[in-house]
Amino acid sequence: MTEESTRDLDRNLVYVCYCESIYPNAASQGAYRLGFTVKRLSGGSTTWLAHGYPTEAGQPVPWKS
Repeated sequence: MTEESTRDLDRNLVYVCYCESIYPNAASQGAYRLGFTVKRLSGGSTTWLAHGYPTEAGQPVPWKS
C-alpha cells in the first residue's frame, strides 16, 4: 500500500478492515500510516455473521498495484 496506489481513495471516509485474527492486519496498519481513518472489525466476518448482521455483495473492485 503506497501513496500512489491509494491516491483515488477518499481520506475523509472511515474504512473498516476485517480479519479473523485478533491482531491488526497489514492492510489496516498500512492505511493508518498513510493517514486514513481505519476501524478494525474485531472477530472478522465470522463474528459479524454469527450475530446475524446483514451483508451485501457489490461489484469486485479491480486491484491496483
